[in-house]
Amino acid sequence: MSHTLEQTRNKEPMWFFEHNYSYFRELFPEIIELYSGKLIYKDSLKTIKIKCLEVSRYTTLVSLSLTFTACPKIEPIDMTIRLYHDAQLADVVSYQNISPLVAPYFSEDKNTAENHKRQANILLYEILSGCAKSGHTKHVTLQTA
Repeated sequence: MSHTLEQTRNKEPMWFFEHNYSYFRELFPEIIELYSGKLIYKDSLKTIKIKCLEVSRYTTLVSLSLTFTACPKIEPIDMTIRLYHDAQLADVVSYQNISPLVAPYFSEDKNTAENHKRQANILLYEILSGCAKSGHTKHVTLQTA
């Protein structure tokens, strides 16, 4: 007798939430204990500043600001990200002052909402994975206010 289960969940998992959290922990190991100050990542191309906005029992809300030092004409990227420490997920909740980024199942216009939320989280993945995988010299420092 076969006991196969029919898969009913979405076949397109949101893998980037988990990867973003792991990259945050890899690049900024102090992020769980960050209550004030800023964590700063620098390499030859860019500077990323992480600032704690809110801490609760299982989550941390941080702002991420990315500036391109090698190309100052490119507009900076600003995001607000919620880190879920118990589930080990990171989710972009606002991007370039567009807030909130609504999950597709809460929106009337499902395609547009899903696209914005998904694209913001994939952009965060590209930023963090690029930092983690780059061979550039990098410095992560903690600045206190």
